[in-house]
Amino acid sequence: MPHKFDPAHMDALVSRQRELDVDVHRIISRIPISTHDVVADLGCGPGFFTVPLGKIVFNGKVHALDIQQEMLDATQERLNGARLTNVETALAKEDSIPLEDDSVDGVFAAFMVHEADDSKNLMSECFRTLKRRGWLALLEWQKREMEDGPPLDDRIDQQDLRSLALKAGFRETPSHGLNDKHYMLVMYK
Repeated sequence: MPHKFDPAHMDALVSRQRELDVDVHRIISRIPISTHDVVADLGCGPGFFTVPLGKIVFNGKVHALDIQQEMLDATQERLNGARLTNVETALAKEDSIPLEDDSVDGVFAAFMVHEADDSKNLMSECFRTLKRRGWLALLEWQKREMEDGPPLDDRIDQQDLRSLALKAGFRETPSHGLNDKHYMLVMYK
């Protein structure tokens, strides 16, 4: 069973070092997001990506979803500090996304697919919630030994993640090597 991120260490997810390691603006520039989109931020954690996503979709909405209430509470604090009112937080379950079928323009899932107990089901849930021609952005850790990130056995190889998404019905697109630690897949329904 994959390891879940311990909320006691959530400060690392919004630290200055993380800002240096993960270029949020570069990542967001590679997804087809628009100002009126409705976006699901799966596994939002303490809101590292939620706040920038909320600022971009100023005529839309972000559903910040996590399976840990502590993470949602931290996200809400960051949203209050940024004075964003177009983001709703909601507790998700491990096996389902609490959104209607065909209800979002995009699904953003950063560094959380490797934590899913059933990543195949997670991809199906992403597909279910997306509108026709919707986009899916998946960020994950490179599957190799390094000091940072989850244990090597928990990581998902880029080709395995692509295969999971394709089997769920997504269309293939090029991947993006973000840096020496992370990669990103953007796929479409």
